[in-house]
Amino acid sequence: MTDATQSLQATLATSGWWLHPSFVLILGAILLPLLKGVAQQVYRVLLALVFMGLLSQMVAGTYGQFSFLGLDLTTGRADKLSMVFGYVFGLITVIATIYSLHVKDIVQHIAGFVYAASAVGVVFAGDLISLYVFWEMMMLASVWLIWRRATASAYASGYRYLLVHAVSGVLLLGGIVLFFSETGSIAFDQMPTESAAFYLVLIGFLINAAVPPLHAWLTDAYPESTITGAIFLSAFTTKTAVYTLIRGYPGTETLIWIGTVMALWGVVYAVLANDIRRLLAYSIISQVGYMVAGVGMGTAIALNGAMAHAFTHILYGSVLFMGARPKSST
Repeated sequence: MTDATQSLQATLATSGWWLHPSFVLILGAILLPLLKGVAQQVYRVLLALVFMGLLSQMVAGTYGQFSFLGLDLTTGRADKLSMVFGYVFGLITVIATIYSLHVKDIVQHIAGFVYAASAVGVVFAGDLISLYVFWEMMMLASVWLIWRRATASAYASGYRYLLVHAVSGVLLLGGIVLFFSETGSIAFDQMPTESAAFYLVLIGFLINAAVPPLHAWLTDAYPESTITGAIFLSAFTTKTAVYTLIRGYPGTETLIWIGTVMALWGVVYAVLANDIRRLLAYSIISQVGYMVAGVGMGTAIALNGAMAHAFTHILYGSVLFMGARPKSST
């Protein structure tokens, strides 16, 4: 990073103004229908590279702070934890975009970009309201990566996926409201224990982490998604949940047991599966279980291990889905 770039970032941090990478990607995705053929392919790759470039140039600091309806919002909290997830989300967006160059379905491309942008929005959100907005955007964008498979089972799986994540969103919002009423704050840091808000928010996060018995949405929907859609799906939803658990619930001992059950549950059902994409879906549950258990341990080495595992699983899990093609899809 050059001195000029560091100076610019420092100036932006001081002024409170920030060019959010997620907004750049969303605005860029809106322009996709204006382009056709090779021009659109080149544009998609360049847009993903710009997104990755903005993420790679970030430095630690607090950006995008403003007040809305009396609430202090922070859309850009950059620290070591958020930047680890931001970097790998940007990287997998570039990889998935290149892999999907052959796909002509514009809806998939827009949904994939908005989904990626929303996931990055979650990991850089410094308050619970910003996190909730991006959390819901992830749901609304990702379901199209299932529906665009355009089969009866894909439509049914997509609707079930939508309903489960709507419940997750309601629980999360209820927890946020209670947390604000109890503390007068919406800052997203380690959650105070022994309160209803603590558990409501935790359950909302755990649903997205696919914790049994709240996991069926993943193993139901991921195998029914499009080929390129599965790459995005395997990278973002469960990993943003892992990020939120690391941020808000480190050292919560219950997560050790939950993670252990996940690790065993996922691997047993993966062994029993006779469909490669369903096997990989159960494998995600198992691998995320190790991350959740690490969060529950709460030590520095356990949290670092959970982050490192999430980083690598996003990459190798996506590669596995690239090779696991269903009989017919786009």
